[in-house]
Amino acid sequence: MKIAFILPSLINKGPIVVVYNIVKYLKDKVDLIDVYYFDEASSILNFDCNTHQINKSVPIDFDKFDIVHSHTLRADVYVYKWRKKIKKAKILTTIHQDTFSSFSIRYNSIISFVLTHYWCYVQRNFDGVISISNQLNNKYKKLLSNKVTTIYNGCSIESYNVNSELQSLIVEYKSKGFKILGTYAYITQGKGLSQVINILDSLTDYVFVIIGEGPYLENLKKSAEKLNVSDRILFLPYIQAPYSYLQYIDVYMMPSYSEGFGLAMVEAALAKKSIVCSNIPSFREIFESSEVCFFNLDNSDSLIQSIELAYDQRTSRGELACQKANKFFTAEKMADNHLLYYKKILNK
Repeated sequence: MKIAFILPSLINKGPIVVVYNIVKYLKDKVDLIDVYYFDEASSILNFDCNTHQINKSVPIDFDKFDIVHSHTLRADVYVYKWRKKIKKAKILTTIHQDTFSSFSIRYNSIISFVLTHYWCYVQRNFDGVISISNQLNNKYKKLLSNKVTTIYNGCSIESYNVNSELQSLIVEYKSKGFKILGTYAYITQGKGLSQVINILDSLTDYVFVIIGEGPYLENLKKSAEKLNVSDRILFLPYIQAPYSYLQYIDVYMMPSYSEGFGLAMVEAALAKKSIVCSNIPSFREIFESSEVCFFNLDNSDSLIQSIELAYDQRTSRGELACQKANKFFTAEKMADNHLLYYKKILNK
């Protein structure tokens, strides 16, 4: 089997990390994997296969492959644009998010409606669509002509050297007796991190460590200053393997308004971290209330109670979350499930 992945870039973000892990565990089980991408970036994932930068106006040799699997809107539109040139390869895509909800947070409901229906129209022309949760599958299957199959995301955490300077910044807080909340993400409004900042004045013995960059970062910094909690928030830059800093964190925070899956939360579970997450369907689907602490969105009392419970029960909850993640959400299991799906598509 020969597989091509089409990506927007090789930067260390959700969909790209997913493909990175699929490549890692499938490269020795298939004949060829190539990754194609559009944008250069300064900090990228080093894929264990051939990678090629491409131009949206120039088609690749699609029929060199059995499977062409695109990820994100731009990649899907690229494949759709050249679909009439594809005679042999099967074309697939993945729904990585609740498209309508994500666009609604970034734009408004009208623009979200138009973009979502356009994207679904593009995806209906593919041979198959993968959803990363049953919740997304159920929500979009009619718009996608029932071509959707659920394959859960998976991840792995490897040993990785930490930056001693960044490490010392976190450890200094711990040495002063603070409890450490932590998160890492591409920082947008939809990640919901402002909810945690807003309640820090009520949790005077906690520090919040935020790793990452993004368009909403400056808003968070201004909010922290306005609320006079800047001294208990540590903003750290983009890091290649942010999960390597989980060892210094007591409770992992995932307060998103919308997520397709919650890959970083699974990484935290694999590291046996106690987790606080928003009470949204995609998170409810993968974890039980005995494994993580759910809180109601934009409810300060609920969030505070969940943080305190997660800290008090951090060892037992971390163990339970780890057991669930190892059973269902490893990168190897995800890759194997993709291979089974590819074979099914080719045998149709």
